[in-house]
Amino acid sequence: MNVIFSKCSAAINNSLTTGGYGIFYSKVGVEETLIHVHECCEVLLCLNGGGCFLIDDRIYEVNDGDIFIINQFEPHKITFKDKDNFERYVFQIHPQYIYGNSTDNTDLSVCFYARDNTLGNRISLEFDELKYIKNLIENLKKEQNFGDDIAKNCVINEFLRFLNEKFAQKNLDAQYSESVFNQTNKIISNTVKYINKHYNEAITLADIAAYSFVSVSYLCTLFKKMFGTTIIKYITSKRISEAKKLLNSGKSISEAAEESGFNDYANFMRTFKKVVGVSPKKYSVK
Repeated sequence: MNVIFSKCSAAINNSLTTGGYGIFYSKVGVEETLIHVHECCEVLLCLNGGGCFLIDDRIYEVNDGDIFIINQFEPHKITFKDKDNFERYVFQIHPQYIYGNSTDNTDLSVCFYARDNTLGNRISLEFDELKYIKNLIENLKKEQNFGDDIAKNCVINEFLRFLNEKFAQKNLDAQYSESVFNQTNKIISNTVKYINKHYNEAITLADIAAYSFVSVSYLCTLFKKMFGTTIIKYITSKRISEAKKLLNSGKSISEAAEESGFNDYANFMRTFKKVVGVSPKKYSVK
């Protein structure tokens, strides 16, 4: 049973069609202009060459050996230092699998959904911990003659157990200080925070720039240089992410459109299908 793929789309598709998981591995970077969300929970292990990672309203400098934990509602985009030298594993794990393998005593979903303002998405691994994770991945590459699916599920369950254990340690460590990039770049941090607070309003680039006391042209250039995409596309991604949350909570399509900041219903329908791949109606009945 193959669970490691050379294309991210294949890993996502395997997770969605099986209700399980798929893992994307690559040594090269792929330019993505759109900040995006997935239907699955994502765990990214950076082995080499990461740049910065925008996850919702947090911006991280990526170090080798960093793990990032992302749920299906958090818009995100990672950049890299060198297109030809960006090695990472990206786990796409269906929420159904995570809940299905949890118990009354062990909730494997905690690290994905129980974060507050003080806890970020990153877990930085020590040398021995990184070695342990690499060994788990090697076990996923092996094909067993009997019970291959069970063997691989055991590996994924141990991986999830490990992540939650590390997350719990991080939560208990009062001295833990999340080193996020927005501590050294207040303009970008302010931009992301302003958008995330006002995404459901009729905000303009002028509004956003004024919040950081810079010109529109300077702000747009800075944002594009850091993330390779535009502020407008980020706003769209944020609104679509919120619309998905609203649809999942039982809101009607019109309510989701209005509450996520789309004043034009037709534009919402068109944009949602373009970004998500299915219409809001099909998405809401999944």
